[in-house]
Parts: sequence; C-alpha cells; structure tokens
Amino acid sequence: MKLGVESYTLIDEFEQDFEGTIISLEKLGFKYIEWINLNPEKDPGLGIGLTPAEALKIFNAHGIKLVGSLFVGQNQEKLLFDMDKVQQIIDWHQRAGCTTLGIGGDKFKNEDFFKRRLEIYNKIGAKCKEAGMSWMYHNHFHEQQYINGRPILDQLVDSTDSELVGFDLDIYWCIRGLIDPVEFIERLGNRVKAIHAKDFPFKRLDYINVAKLLKRDEPLTFEGNDYMDLVVPEDFAECGSGIIKWQEVIDAGNRVGCPYIFVEQDYSKYPKIKCLEISKAYLQTLKGITI
Repeated sequence: MKLGVESYTLIDEFEQDFEGTIISLEKLGFKYIEWINLNPEKDPGLGIGLTPAEALKIFNAHGIKLVGSLFVGQNQEKLLFDMDKVQQIIDWHQRAGCTTLGIGGDKFKNEDFFKRRLEIYNKIGAKCKEAGMSWMYHNHFHEQQYINGRPILDQLVDSTDSELVGFDLDIYWCIRGLIDPVEFIERLGNRVKAIHAKDFPFKRLDYINVAKLLKRDEPLTFEGNDYMDLVVPEDFAECGSGIIKWQEVIDAGNRVGCPYIFVEQDYSKYPKIKCLEISKAYLQTLKGITI
C-alpha cells in the first residue's frame, strides 16, 4: 500500500491557505492525498473554488497526487438523490484525474429510506465506473445500528453491487463498533479501495465501544444528533501509540490489493502537522508500506 494523507485533519488550514498547506505536506514527504469536501452543493470539487486545472497545477507543482476524494453535503439527505449535482461532482473529479470518489458518511433514518440509499449507491457507482473511477462508502460506527433486524453495515456490504460500491475503510471507527478490522478487510476483499489510519489509546479501553451508546433499532436521522457528538478528543491517538495492530491491518490490506492507506487525525494533543508526522513516521517502519 502507498502511504498518503487525508485532508480532513487540515481542513481549516486548507481553507485559509491551500497551497501553503500543500507545501507543508510536501515537506513531510507525502505524495498522495485523499480530499474531503464539506460543501459540494456550492462547489463540486475541493470546496474552495478551484477548477480541476487550477487544483492540478498546485498539486503537481509540489509532487502530490489527488487519488481519492470524499464529500458530505450540507443537505446530505437530498444531495445523493440529486443526480445532476452528483454528476457535477463526478465530472470535476474525472477531469482532475481522481481515481476514487466516495460519500464521507451517511444516515439511514428508516427502512424505506435505507432501501433507496442502497439503490442510489449502486446508481452512483455505475456513474463513477463510466467515468473510470471507483465509488466508496466511508464508515464510522453508527452503521452498527439495526434496520429490519440486521446491522446496517452488513447490509451495506451484502445489498450493494460488489462491482460498483467499494469501501473507504476507517480502521479506528471499525474498532469503535467492535468490528475486527482484519476480518472485515478479508470479507470485503478488493472492495477495500483505501484505509484510514489513526489510533485509539489503551487508557481509554473501557470506552472503546461507542456504538453501544446508540439505540440499536432507532437509526440516526438527519435532524437528530450527530454520531460524532458521542466521541471526545482524548479517544484519539497517533498511529503506533494506541491499541491497533497496524502491521496486521497492513498485511490484510495488501492481501486484498488495497492501494492506499491515508493518515488522518480528528483530534490530537499535538499541532496538526506534528500529529501527521508522528503517524507517518511510525507507519513507515512497518512492512508493506511505500511512499
């Protein structure tokens, strides 16, 4: 797997100084980036007003390649059903040479809505395939809630087309829902298009199962509280300083052909660039990682 970085860690910095932040990542030795756009309704690309050509010029000038991108709409509930808007997002990323596109999390408020969501994931996946890209779902922990007697995550795997819907697998959020990440990677096989890397501190082990704080049979709605309201900053650590067995994860990822692993840090006691540097330095000591 190639080692890259997820832009979410530096989202504020990118908004203030895009190229300057890219330069900071260049200095750390990152060559691959996965983006996240939190305002795709207004800007189908990076969310900061750049055309594909403008973004590529800056990325290329600093030796960094945009290989993946996630988006989360301001009106997420309606956005994915607006195929004209979704097509604009696909078109922007195709012109930018991006190889994977995904939804950075979703909610599934009832059985009927969930069924429609599964159908639209397949439809978007087909559109991405036509554009030469892969479509992905990025997990958190609320997918351990149940709809119609089964975990949402299991149905996301079993009820979507394996040729059209892949996964941008966050290992940290897997363990926060008590999912064995190695077993899950092996279950998904080549549907794993990327892996996110951050860690969970041993001293917080009593709080690892955050999914249990959600009502099992009452899926989150778009009007209710967000799943992220249930986590606290001290639940996050840099790779190598927590409980995740990263060599096992990397080995599993390589066995199924996962191309990228992206360092990401939601919270840290260190400055943002420093926390990325710490995780990157540790992951580079492991076998099966290239930069």
